[in-house]
Amino acid sequence: MYKKMEEFQKSKLWNGFYAVNGYFISFCGIALTCVIFAAVVMRYCFKLDFFGSEEIILLFAWWMYFLGGISGSQEDSQIKADMVEVFCSNKFIIDLVKGIAKAIESIVFIFCTYLAILMLQTNFVKMPRTTGLKIPYVVSQLPIAIGFFGMAVFAVYWALYYISKAFFEHKNGGENA
Repeated sequence: MYKKMEEFQKSKLWNGFYAVNGYFISFCGIALTCVIFAAVVMRYCFKLDFFGSEEIILLFAWWMYFLGGISGSQEDSQIKADMVEVFCSNKFIIDLVKGIAKAIESIVFIFCTYLAILMLQTNFVKMPRTTGLKIPYVVSQLPIAIGFFGMAVFAVYWALYYISKAFFEHKNGGENA
């Protein structure tokens, strides 16, 4: 099973999603920089206030942060304190522990996705808006739900990958089994 999952990582769908997500992250980063630059120039050069700039900055920052989280989950490059490889050389145990850790991570992300969806449902009904530009809260809360969902999907993927690799490669005579 893990061999097919490795092949899928080379597919157009996998790489296309990664590229599109990267473009959105880049767009948000550029937009965020431009808004901050404009606010600084207006404040210190023209002695004007860029009304609502904080709301726009927050909007792009949330999107960039959670799309970056999805990207890190897809790469399996999230920050982690993985000490198993330091203390153990058995590849079966290493991959099994990685798979169990990803399974726990999946459960946490699924729960966070559920909470984010509840938050969105509540705010779709009440429709609160920001004080300055009257931007609906759901616009800046949507990336939270999308981000946790995307991270959950990739955490499940990596959990299945590591567990299947542990049992099908290392358990059945693979290297360092």
